[in-house]
Amino acid sequence: MELLDTLLKQAYEHFEIIVVEQSTNLSEAQNKSLTQLEKNSAFRLKFFWYKPLGGPQARNEGVKHAIGDILIFIDDDDLPENEHWVSEHVQHFEDKELVGLTGRHIFEGNTKCPYLPWMRWFIRKTCMKYNWLKFPYTFAQFNEDVNSVDWLHGTNSSIRREWAIKAGLWDTHVRNQDEHSLAFKLKTLLKNGYRLDFKKSPTVIRRMDLDGGMEKRKFSIKKEFMNQYKYLTRIVYKYNPGSIFLFPIQYIWIWGKVLKYALSNKITRV
Repeated sequence: MELLDTLLKQAYEHFEIIVVEQSTNLSEAQNKSLTQLEKNSAFRLKFFWYKPLGGPQARNEGVKHAIGDILIFIDDDDLPENEHWVSEHVQHFEDKELVGLTGRHIFEGNTKCPYLPWMRWFIRKTCMKYNWLKFPYTFAQFNEDVNSVDWLHGTNSSIRREWAIKAGLWDTHVRNQDEHSLAFKLKTLLKNGYRLDFKKSPTVIRRMDLDGGMEKRKFSIKKEFMNQYKYLTRIVYKYNPGSIFLFPIQYIWIWGKVLKYALSNKITRV
């Protein structure tokens, strides 16, 4: 509700909010509250109710129901930093060669860039890009613009609707890491100056106190390993089949990511 209230207060005239609701445990009172909010939104808010679809299929359904030229995505556990979040996304698309963008992420009460000064040269080259093993770098808390990135984050990102459809939308055979299926498909289309960017604004506040609909922050070590392994076998090898010869090194990289995840989240359960 807090996210929807914040979105409805955005200082931009022409936009719609599409909610693909997949919850199975909403109470009758919560359902009524959402229905009433939709009625009071002056046709700006639209709910579409589904059985659980997973992230990529939910995105695809949202695109089908959207009528705008620019699609903006935000997760249910994030909040726009200010009332100009929508307009900040839209204004970047005055650049006709910009196909999509990812905005900056911050944490509540801490807006500082967490990266050390000596890392900035590396981040400028790798922010939202893939390494030679086809694994993604992120650095979404960076406070500088970076042009021509490889992929768009799942939250606080936007893309021209026609390009998302042209690329074939998101692959539904994976439930996580779905951002990358679109990115690999877009790569073959982005020519003649068309590109994706990372922008220091718009900004969202990542709510680490909330689990979010996909519950990624509750992953065990085993689930995080499978998350990374499926990314490699179902996405990377589908769009970059030649990289299968790098599997031994990629497998070690996966375990490195799992260890980092376990340490950063203090995960001990298998």
